Amino acid sequence: MMAGKFAVALSLAFGLASTPVFADSVDVAAVPAPAATVQNLFAKPLILRGTLGDAQIEMHLQLKADPTEGIQGHYVIAGQSAKILLAGESENTDVIMEESINGKDVSGEWAGKLLGNVFSGTWSTTDDAVTKPFALTVQAAKPVK
Repeated sequence: MMAGKFAVALSLAFGLASTPVFADSVDVAAVPAPAATVQNLFAKPLILRGTLGDAQIEMHLQLKADPTEGIQGHYVIAGQSAKILLAGESENTDVIMEESINGKDVSGEWAGKLLGNVFSGTWSTTDDAVTKPFALTVQAAKPVK
C-alpha cells in the first residue's frame, strides 16, 4: 500500500495523475498552500555550494531559455575543472535533474527539494547502484559595481 501512496503522491506532484482527484476525496484542510513556482525559485540564476557525499561542489542553475522547458546548469567538484552538465525540472519545491559528464549520456540523477536557501536530497547513478546525499546552500548574489 505504501508504494501505491507514493506513486499517487508523485503523480499528483508532477501532474501525472491518470485519474481525476475529486474535492470530496481530499481533506482540503490537510492540503498545504501552494509553494513557489519554478519561475519564482529560479527567477534569477542560482549559485549553490555544499557537499555531494564527501565532495565539495559548486552548482549553477537557471531557467532554460523557454522557462516551460525546465532548468539547466552545471556543477564542478572542488579541485577538478570539468563541468558536469545538468538538466531537469521543478514542481513547487521538488527538483529532479539528470547529469551528463560527456554532454550526451546520462551519468547520474538528482532528486531533492529547494526549501528556503537549501537544496538537499539524493544523487544516484542511473542504475541506483551508488547513492549519495547532497546539501547545497544558495549563495548571496554579489552586487554589481
